[in-house]
Parts: sequence; C-alpha cells; structure tokens
Amino acid sequence: MITNKRFFFTAIFLIFAFVLYTLIPFTDVVSAWESGNSENMVPVEAVAHVDKVEGVIGEQITLTVRVQYNGDYTIQFPEIGQRFGVFNIKNTGIITEPKKEKDGNVLVERKYLLRSYEIGQVTVPPVKIRYQGAQSEGEVATDEIPVTIRGVIQEGEAADDIRDIRPPVDVPISYKKLIQWIAGGLGLLAFAGMIYGFICKLKRGRKVPVRTVIKRPPHEIAYELLERLLREDLVGKGFIKEYYYRITNILRHYIEDRFGLSAPERTTEEFLEEMVHTDTLEDHHKVLIREFLTHCDMVKYAKYGPSRTEINGTYAAAKRFIDETTVVFQVSSPK
Repeated sequence: MITNKRFFFTAIFLIFAFVLYTLIPFTDVVSAWESGNSENMVPVEAVAHVDKVEGVIGEQITLTVRVQYNGDYTIQFPEIGQRFGVFNIKNTGIITEPKKEKDGNVLVERKYLLRSYEIGQVTVPPVKIRYQGAQSEGEVATDEIPVTIRGVIQEGEAADDIRDIRPPVDVPISYKKLIQWIAGGLGLLAFAGMIYGFICKLKRGRKVPVRTVIKRPPHEIAYELLERLLREDLVGKGFIKEYYYRITNILRHYIEDRFGLSAPERTTEEFLEEMVHTDTLEDHHKVLIREFLTHCDMVKYAKYGPSRTEINGTYAAAKRFIDETTVVFQVSSPK
C-alpha cells in the first residue's frame, strides 16, 4: 500500500515538474515579446490588388503591388518575365518614388499589366519583394489573388448562336438614274467644249505684237570701239601692250561677226591657216590681216617696242580693213 502511494506521489511530482519545465521557456518568450524585442522586427508589409476580379479572356488586368515600411530600407521589386503564372505580362510600370505618410511609414508601389488566355478560376501568384537595411534584410510576399476569366460567349449562350456572315444582297439597277447620270456627264462635256472653243476664238482674234530686234552691223560696233580706244589714250599713258591687245581683239571680233570665222578663240597661226583656205576674204585683205596680226604679236609677245609711226599705222590698217569690208544691212520694216 505504501509502495503504491509512493509511486502515485512520484508520478504527480514528475508531471508537475514537466509542466513547470515547459511553462518556463514559454513565459520567457512572451515576456521578451512584451518587453520590447518586437521593436527589432522590421515592419515591412506588401499588399497586392487587381483592378478587376472578373474579366474576359485577353482583357487587360492591372496588378498593383504596394509596399509599406518604416525606416531606412531599400525595396527591390521583382523583374517578372513574359509569363507570370497563367498570365502574360504586357508591361511593367515604373516604380513610384517613396512617399512618406502622416503616420511616419513610407509607401512605394509598382504596377504590372496582365492578360490571361485561360478561361475559369485562375490565381495571380504571390509577388516576392526583397528589402535591405542597415540592421536587417529579408523578403516579404503578397497573397494570392483569385480572378475569374470568362470567355466571349456569355452565360446562357451556345456556340451555335454565332451566325455566319450574310451573303451579298443584289442591288436592283435603276435605269432611270443611270440615264440621268449619262445625260449629266454628256452635258458637262458639252459645256467644257464650249468654254474651250470660246477661249480659242479669243486667242485667234487677239493680235500678238511683233518685236523686231535690230542687230547692229559689225562695222558700227568696231568703229565705236576704235574711237573709245583712242579716247582712252593708252599709248600716251605708256600702256603699249594693252593698246595692242585691245586693237587686236576689236579686229578679231569684227572678222568673226562679219565673215563667220572663229578669229577670237584661235591663235594667230591657227587663224591664218584657216584664212588661207577660205574664199570669204580677198587676197589683198588676207595679206593685210597677216601683216597686222604678225606686227601685233611682236609687240605683245616679243617685247618689241614700236615707234609712234608704227602704232598709228596699226590703227590705220585696222580701220582700213573695216572700211573696205563694210556691208550696209537693209532692215525691212514689219508688215
């Protein structure tokens, strides 16, 4: 009997000791939570919501992830690829700037544009956000969000309700309107013809004034240039070579305008060679031109100093050639 009592009390003591042993650690944890160890926990909260919980297949759904925290932490949103669960990612929005709330917490969020091509009850997966601070770092995740995706066929409709496109309808031809259109087109053409004929008649009746361009004879131009050369008195000023260049140029242009020979563009040798084979000049005129050009080239290129008598003779030879080859042009008056 005593043995049974001793066993009973021993069992009671062991049970009491076990209960006391298990209560002591629990009491320590509770007191640590209440005594302020909770202040060491990072208060980071991530919440996600969608703009619609029901949508049509392929319709855009906006997922907004909002993170709220207290303290100096760096928040890192995930860069989701093209697929996110059963959803296709159309676009990922820009992360907003951290905004401090009145209660001291900081708020930051990001949007994701989703599309689902599966019909039925689907789920937006959790979005995991990492945070990092001076004292701690970790990861929080949003809750799953159920979304219902419907097809384009409404409830109560059947697939056989979709009807094919109606065949083209024959439009009856109105011959009366057709005749009216043809008559109107012919009337417009007739009116345009009348306008055209009237304009042509006006053009035929209008007299166009004829302008007669009178070209000055070559000898008049040459005489004028020779007189101007004398008035400039290049010889008296000591510009002998300039004088010979000018008088040679005057006679060469006269020959071109009077006889059609390319005298200004050619060298003396080339022009004299051509002059031998032409019948437009008489022989004594050919001799005169040859002597004139040869003498001028000696002064221009051989540093020959002509006398005053030779200079005057050169001028007289040019004027003599023009005098003897002058042709008086008869200009007929316009009728």
